[in-house]
Amino acid sequence: MKKVFIDEPYHVQIKDVITPTPADGELLVKTELSGISAGTEMMLYRGTFPNLRLKKWPPYQNYPICPGYELVGTVTEIGKSSRHGRDNPQIGSIGPGSQVLMTTTDDFEVGDRVVCLGEHGEYAVVPAAFAAKLPDCVPSEEATLAVLATTAMHAVRQAGVCYGDVAAVVGVGVLGLLTVQHLKNSGARSVVALDIADERLDTSVKCGADMVINPMKEDAGKAILSRYGILADVVIEASGFPGTERLATEIARDRGTVVILGWHTDDMAFDFSEFFYKELTIRATRAVGPEAGLPYSYVRYGSDQSLKWAVELFEKGRLSGEHVKPARYSYEDIGLAYKLIDQRDPVAGLQVVLDWQA
Repeated sequence: MKKVFIDEPYHVQIKDVITPTPADGELLVKTELSGISAGTEMMLYRGTFPNLRLKKWPPYQNYPICPGYELVGTVTEIGKSSRHGRDNPQIGSIGPGSQVLMTTTDDFEVGDRVVCLGEHGEYAVVPAAFAAKLPDCVPSEEATLAVLATTAMHAVRQAGVCYGDVAAVVGVGVLGLLTVQHLKNSGARSVVALDIADERLDTSVKCGADMVINPMKEDAGKAILSRYGILADVVIEASGFPGTERLATEIARDRGTVVILGWHTDDMAFDFSEFFYKELTIRATRAVGPEAGLPYSYVRYGSDQSLKWAVELFEKGRLSGEHVKPARYSYEDIGLAYKLIDQRDPVAGLQVVLDWQA
């Protein structure tokens, strides 16, 4: 089978490897499309991913690296069922109501169309908890957004949005646009989108943003205060660019919440006076949320349950990838796709997917 490897910064190639066999609790998925991350994946391509420098926190501490994070495909083989403690009496002894909700191989059949976390390759072996079945009404290109949508969903949960809040999203790339939609679903009274690219702000309006601000053209805090009489109750920073964390604290109200969703490769520099005098809550949010299989009385939404819910939101039309319009390339053109994304070429658009059926 063919698989993508980054051997060193700016050097990507396709190699022939043995098609893997799924172990207990795993699925073998034949890839149709795989999505390229303009964030983490580009950091791996450029060599700026912090773990490469720090040799700390898995994964991706050394080259060569097999990149990738979400794909759509078909289940071709299923490993033996591995329930990972769903009926484990030790887990049950934690207390009443501490049962575990977890996606297992029992939930799948050969031939199922799925979205899952996985690397760029003709086939991917993934734990069953990393996959979710897709209904026929959700197109494959849209489905490649489901994993990112799960990450955005977790950020909104971390923000603790209250019904009627004014919420702001700093940076409206694909992740930010999905966050805008989740905030609307969560009951936010109004969603403010901030970006330095006017075309992205225009797209955010199509995704439900009520107000847009280009902070290079106007004072964001004054604009929000003028419209709502209050700064944002919650701010989700979704860009990862230097300085956006400072902007996020500036537009948050007293005792507001700031969630850092974007991955920052440099140390962040908050204005301590903003943090101190406003008594802000600043929270981190990791990709796709807590691991699957934890007792739901302690962790209500594991990553597998959130992925299922993201798919359902696409099915119901409450999330949409209609305005993302991904650029599509054959997997053989991975080098060109990476180059375009790295150079922020408009040809690459907001999202790039690799076609493994070409």
